[in-house]
Amino acid sequence: MTENPNIHAEATDLLDSTMSVLEGDISGMTPQTGKGIIDQWIEQLRHADNTVELAELLEQLKNQLEGGQPDPQALSNLLQTMSEQAREIGTTLGAEGDLATRIEGLSAALRTASGEFGKK
Repeated sequence: MTENPNIHAEATDLLDSTMSVLEGDISGMTPQTGKGIIDQWIEQLRHADNTVELAELLEQLKNQLEGGQPDPQALSNLLQTMSEQAREIGTTLGAEGDLATRIEGLSAALRTASGEFGKK
């Protein structure tokens, strides 16, 4: 199966945007920070069977953020679970290209963010 270069480019751009948000000052984020990126991820992840569960976790995260006062522990748990799922997806990609490496970086950033919210 040949990989669609447009999908790869979109995923790479989205990963870069996500990493920029996650590498910022998480403690200073508002509940609305990153919602546009979350919507883009949900749209992307709904297209593959192996990422539907991750898209559902993102829907839960979005609902937490839209709820006004998100529960820090619930956010921490969601981010930790998403980190684990991203890591699993990254391992299925193999070593070809840089997408697996970027996803591993995303997994680590989600794990770090989970720890930040878990402290609150």
